[in-house]
Amino acid sequence: MPFPSITRDTRAFSISAFALLLSTTACSDPVTSVASPLAVRASVAAIAAPTVTAIGNIVGYGVNDDGTIVGPSTGNRSSAYLWAQPVGLELLGTGGLAWDISGDGSTVGGKNSAEKPVVWTSTSLAGPWTENVLGDASFGGAVRAIASDALGVPVRMTGNVWRSGATKTPARWSSCTVEPGCTNGWLLTTVTVTPPITEAWGQDINPSGMIVGMEGSGCCRAAFWDANDVQSVLQPVAAGAAAAAWGINDAGTVIVGQSNSIAVAWVRASTSFDFATIMPIALEGSKTCKGGGTSIAYAVNPDFATAGTIVGQACGAPVAWKVNVATVPVSIVKVVLPSSGRSGSGTAHSINRSTSAAHRIAGQVNGAGAYWTNF
Repeated sequence: MPFPSITRDTRAFSISAFALLLSTTACSDPVTSVASPLAVRASVAAIAAPTVTAIGNIVGYGVNDDGTIVGPSTGNRSSAYLWAQPVGLELLGTGGLAWDISGDGSTVGGKNSAEKPVVWTSTSLAGPWTENVLGDASFGGAVRAIASDALGVPVRMTGNVWRSGATKTPARWSSCTVEPGCTNGWLLTTVTVTPPITEAWGQDINPSGMIVGMEGSGCCRAAFWDANDVQSVLQPVAAGAAAAAWGINDAGTVIVGQSNSIAVAWVRASTSFDFATIMPIALEGSKTCKGGGTSIAYAVNPDFATAGTIVGQACGAPVAWKVNVATVPVSIVKVVLPSSGRSGSGTAHSINRSTSAAHRIAGQVNGAGAYWTNF
C-alpha cells in the first residue's frame, strides 16, 4: 500500500531534517540509531535481520519487486545474466552487459556484444529472451536504467549513446508505438549537455523522465537533467572535488552518489527547488573501518515523502541506510548487510523501486552475487 501523502510544508521540513541527519550517519556499527541536530530519537523499533542468498555468477546491478535480478558476470563482466528464484541463473547474452530490469520483469536493459544499446524481452522469466537493438547515434551505446509505471510496465530508460565514436551523450528512450524513429518499441532522444560538461552518461531515471549521471565513473562532475533536459551540475562536497550521481528517487527530491570518495545525497524540498545542497553520509569512526574509510551510495527507494532506504557500500561492506523522515523526530537505522561466506566485503548496487515495505536489495559479497531480503 502506498505511503500516505503529507502536505508540502511538512514534506519540506522532513527533507530538510533528512539533510541534517545525513551529516551525522556513522559506518562503524552494523545497526546504528543516529542522533542529529534535530533531536533524532535515541532508539528505533527493531527490524528483522536481513537474509542473504548467494546467486552465483552475477553482480546484482538491477532488481525488481519480485526479486528478479540482472547484471553482468562476476568474473570478466562480459556477459548479461538474469537470476530469479523460480528459474535460477539465465544467460541473456554472451559478451553483453545487463544493467536494469522493469517492474513487471518483461524487459531487461543493457548492451550487446556489438556495443549496441538493447533490451531483452520475454513473456516468461524462463524465456526465451529476445534481444532487441535500440536506436542510437550510429556508434552504439547502452541502457543503464529503466523506469516503470505503477503497473510495472517500462516507460522510460536512460544510458548513453556515442557520437562520432568517441563522445558519450546521455540518452532517454521513451516507449512508443508508431512514431517516426520508433525502434523496437522505443524512441531515442539525446540529452544536450552544456558547459562545463562536454560529455556524460545517464545513470538513473525516474518515471517523470528526470535523469542523473556523470562525466565518468566516480570522476569529475555529477549532473541532473529535468524532464525538459534542463541541466544542473551537482555541487561536490568541496570545490574541485570529483562527484558522481548514481540514483534518483521517483519523486525527484533525492539524488545519491559519491563525492571526494564518500557517499552523499543531494536533496531538495520539492521539484520547485534546485538541488542546491549536498549532504555527506559521514564516515564517523572511519579510522578503524575496513576499505580505507570510503563509501558510495548507489540507489534510493522510494520517494522519502515518509520513509526510504539508500544502499551502497561503506568501509568495504554492503550497507543500507533506512530513513524515516515523516516521524518527529526523524530516525535512521544503518544496516551492514550480511555475507554469504567468510568475507564480509562487497557492495549493495540496487534496490527495488516499489513503495512496498518488502525491499529487495541486490549486489555482490564474498566474491559472488548476493540477494538480500527480509529488510
